[in-house]
Amino acid sequence: MDLKDVQLGLTGRVRRLLERLKKIDNRIVFSEPEQKQFAEIYFQAYSRTQGLPEILRRADFLTTFAERFPVNADAEELIVGSQKMIRPDLKAYLTEDQLEACGGHGNHGHIVVDYGRVLLQGLPKVRKSIENMPESNNKTAFLQTVDAFSGFIHRQGQVCLKSNLTAQAKACINIANNPPGTFHEALQLSWFIHIFLHLEGGTAAVSFGRLDQYVWPYLEADLEAGRITFQEAYEQLCCFLIKTCEGDESQNLIVGGADAFGKSQENPLSLMILRAMAEMKIWQPSISVRIGEYTSGEFWKEAVNLCRQGTGMPSFFNDPVVIKALEKLDIPHERACNWSVVGCYEATTQGDAYPLTVAGGVTLPRIFWDYLQDCGDVADFDAFLDGFKTFFAEHYKKVILANFEERWNTMKIHTASPFESICVTGCIESGLAVEEGGARFNMYGVNILGLGTLIDSLLSIRKLIFEEKEFSLEQMKKQLEENFPDKKLLLKCRNLPGKFGSDSEESNRLAADLSGFIANEVISHPLSNGVRPYPGFFRFGADIGNRFMATPDGRMEEDFLSYGCGPGSLVEHTSISSVLNSASCVDHASCGCGNPLTISFTGKDVAGKDGEKLLRQVVETYFSKGGFHLHINIVDAGALRKARKNPEKSRDLIVRVSGYSAYFIYLSERWQDALIERTELGM
Repeated sequence: MDLKDVQLGLTGRVRRLLERLKKIDNRIVFSEPEQKQFAEIYFQAYSRTQGLPEILRRADFLTTFAERFPVNADAEELIVGSQKMIRPDLKAYLTEDQLEACGGHGNHGHIVVDYGRVLLQGLPKVRKSIENMPESNNKTAFLQTVDAFSGFIHRQGQVCLKSNLTAQAKACINIANNPPGTFHEALQLSWFIHIFLHLEGGTAAVSFGRLDQYVWPYLEADLEAGRITFQEAYEQLCCFLIKTCEGDESQNLIVGGADAFGKSQENPLSLMILRAMAEMKIWQPSISVRIGEYTSGEFWKEAVNLCRQGTGMPSFFNDPVVIKALEKLDIPHERACNWSVVGCYEATTQGDAYPLTVAGGVTLPRIFWDYLQDCGDVADFDAFLDGFKTFFAEHYKKVILANFEERWNTMKIHTASPFESICVTGCIESGLAVEEGGARFNMYGVNILGLGTLIDSLLSIRKLIFEEKEFSLEQMKKQLEENFPDKKLLLKCRNLPGKFGSDSEESNRLAADLSGFIANEVISHPLSNGVRPYPGFFRFGADIGNRFMATPDGRMEEDFLSYGCGPGSLVEHTSISSVLNSASCVDHASCGCGNPLTISFTGKDVAGKDGEKLLRQVVETYFSKGGFHLHINIVDAGALRKARKNPEKSRDLIVRVSGYSAYFIYLSERWQDALIERTELGM
């Protein structure tokens, strides 16, 4: 089965749903009445269960929601069930006294559960496996939750039946009582799982993972039995993808990949997903692709075509490098090969891991500043750099790692999640919730901010203090404290040649050395309970949202820190090639929690056959050098400025915002500034 000779197109139903999306005057699709109803149920449930273990409280909330939340049916939607109530501002609907009576009940999110296992077993078999657990609060909560989930789906089916939505009603009623038997039912159950995960946690980055793998068998069976055509399946798929625009901006869905023997796992559904996202140009789900030597020409063509639509998708991931990074956490090769992406860039095994991918944060320029206060007199730069490494290692072990331990233990008590645990393989078998370490693999994401800024700061100190001896360390510290009152020094720092991103041998060598050292410190120090911290050189939004004092590279306190594993904004004389060459020097094969890099092209750059060839060549070249990830914005800075000046004329402009795509005009002014600045630099 392939799509080469299959004509697929958007149906009238899909076009009408897309027209609805265009009328949304926000970054996400939500409903204030539904959010208010959610808040009322939240208060009803949590205010009456004070004193009970958190896992029982959450199970009671899910039961109350399943029984009381108003369920509607929409004749246009083939995939039913609303997620428009997710992540409300509870302070808008509840008083301070009411909120205090409830307590806080979010979880970490940032998860890919085992959708495939739940689909394959069906809810009755999942319940049967829970019944075999030893008696405990977890067992009670798991049973109550799976019954609530099944009841909610059945309620939705009954409402569809009353509304004469026969296909939707049949799908819901069947999956409430049996494993899904069709492609439509597999999509529908996947969506219901997604809703309940968001309900339970009230958080973001709940991701679908390898949908093309766990749903494809149902489509393949339907096609072989003649129950469906590719065009009918395409309509169902489009309806599913449109639903994901509700409630969360970081729902990652990854396609492609290879098995443990290097055999391609691409299938027609992989290609259909890429084609549908290119044709519909919607901002969710956040599409990623796994790239390796096995990647077919047809897959490349669909991925590049989607890239050229200018929605900031897909994110390209280097399959062999990601696998190596996960194997460094002692994950067996077979499981490491079955990886997907959580939220923005963070890799995890599909369905049997609790990765906690944005749990820990490390700000390198802050640690560097602390080192400057402590370093004393240093003979030369090599001694200075060695001193920083020693300082970082001690600070990481004594301060940062201790904070990680404390947070894990707090979450274990206060955020136990019965539904997520049911859906993550390992929890029912172990009898533990995910927050208690019930998954097969337990990780702790360590997001590291400001690598490029640190590299350039070290370069500046080496050149201006230890080699040229124009300034002392004490003079530099004084300038940083006062945000560079000496403009002569400021210009020297800002204009220093050879910064990271210019492909200079010196800054590239620093990148390899520092990234490898820091990543190794993280990987080699498990928490006391065996949980494995794993690094990524990014910290979502912190490079833009957080203000930080001036740094020796000439960055003033109002300027942005460097983004991901890429260069800072002060680097001059760059090209796409120089940025890629410099970024490839980072220790990507140690950074399973994500090493993002963004580059920008104009629409003219990527037009025609030459443009198609260029995009593929850029990705393949970077990956051949060991790069972890690449995503590409197709936009120019002039268009972004026009959009900010006349937002009503640019409502359809979608850009990549770190790890997800969004409408440019709804971003904050500081985010817009950052995107314009980076686009001018080709990043």
